[in-house]
Parts: sequence; C-alpha cells; structure tokens
Amino acid sequence: MADQTQSPTKNVNYLGDILENYLTEYWIGLKPNKTGDPINWLYLADGITTVTPKYTDKKKTAAYYNGGGNERSTVTGVTSSYDISGDRSYHNPAQDAIANLKLATGSRREQWFRRNEYLQNNDGSLTLIKSETGMATWTDIDDGGGAADDNGGFKVTATYLSTPSITKESDIAELNEILLKTPCQNANILHVAVVQPQADGSSKTYQPDPEVADTSNGDPANSQPAAGYDVAQGLADGLDSDAGTPPATKPDTPQPQSTPTDTGAVVDSK
Repeated sequence: MADQTQSPTKNVNYLGDILENYLTEYWIGLKPNKTGDPINWLYLADGITTVTPKYTDKKKTAAYYNGGGNERSTVTGVTSSYDISGDRSYHNPAQDAIANLKLATGSRREQWFRRNEYLQNNDGSLTLIKSETGMATWTDIDDGGGAADDNGGFKVTATYLSTPSITKESDIAELNEILLKTPCQNANILHVAVVQPQADGSSKTYQPDPEVADTSNGDPANSQPAAGYDVAQGLADGLDSDAGTPPATKPDTPQPQSTPTDTGAVVDSK
C-alpha cells in the first residue's frame, strides 16, 4: 500500500486573481411604467469613487444545556447593501435618476440593482465571471453639498429587498444573456475586447463599440497640421488665460442604456 503521508512542505499556496475594483460594473435598472415594458439599465460609474458592500446579520442567541452555559449564535437572516459615494455628476442619467428619488417614498424608492464582476485576462481582454441582480431600496441620497472649494458630493445606499439572484461563472448561458442586457463598459473605456465562454465550449469575442467613444475633445482621425506659423501662433496665443476662454459647453458624452430584444441589447447613446 502506498504511503499516503504528505510532505511537511507540500505546496498548497494556491494563487488566485486579485482584481482592481473598477473592473466591477454597477447598474441601476428603472422599473417599467407598465407590465410588459422592459427594464431600462443605466450604468452607474461617472463620478463614483467608492462602493462598499455591507452584509448585516440578524442573529438569534441562546444558551443550551449541552453548551456548558455558553451562548451560541445562529444567523437567521442577512441584509445586503452597497454604500455608493463620490462626486455629483449632473446630466449623468444614472446619478440623475437616483437624485430624482430623494423626495420619493414607498415603492417609488425601489429600483433594480446589478453588479457585474469581470476578470481581466493576460491579453487584456475581459470576461464576465459573476453577476448579481435584485430589487433594491435606494436610501440616504445625498445630492450635492460639501466644502466651497470641493466638488459637490453624491451618496446613496442600495439595499436588496430580498436575497439577490446570483449568476456564477459556471452559468454560461445566463452570463451571456446578462452581457447582452448590460453590456461591458470597461471594454470601451480600456479599448479591449470581451471574450465570453459559450455553452458549446467555444468562446465569443466582442470588440469595443466605436460608436460610444467620447470625441468631445476631438478625434485624432480627424486632425491636421496647423497651416503656417501665423495660424499656429494664433492657436497657441488662444490658450493664454488672459485672452479669455470660449463659453463652456456640455459635452455630448454618450450614456448607454440597454433593453432586451430578440437579438441582444439595443444601445441608446443619446
């Protein structure tokens, strides 16, 4: 019989994947106005600096005769929530939607919440590996405010009404469906592809969507050399703070939202 004794130096130091927080994407889903209409998902990221998950246990404590007089705690329920904070971003649909709930009460405060977790592969591509979705109550909304020389603040807490639906890495078909309804935004931000496993063992690659690129600062594909010294110097002089600056305009930054269709997601960048 073979010796089953393990070596005292057996290596069980298994290394995992440590991911940066920005690779996780958060969405608020607006309830439909009438039965049969789709949920509209809004990407919640612009201005957001911190997202902190909280799990609050409801416990029952009792001392039993066979416990030597010691108390034993039993978890009878868990309330899960997310504290979301950062800077107030006006004209961002997700933040505006939440801010518009601040005077609402009752079921009007209840909207969908989704958290999508991505793994970044060695080639830089992304893969959706986990998602959770559930109806949440949006509370403690802070819509601006703070020190005079600071950005206006933003804060909200999303608390699930019940245990959220968890879609794991092994739920391949479900993750692909989620990806179509809440498309990967970091693919566009980082200019990388999404590589998603399929049920037949293959992988499907989704390239970044060029239509959602922010060109409010210009597009290198539409550029030219300054025509001559006088023009070049005039452009340079125009950057002088004493020369004045043109009036500020709100950039037309696309904000995607998606609704389910037979062929995938309809992305509305308006």
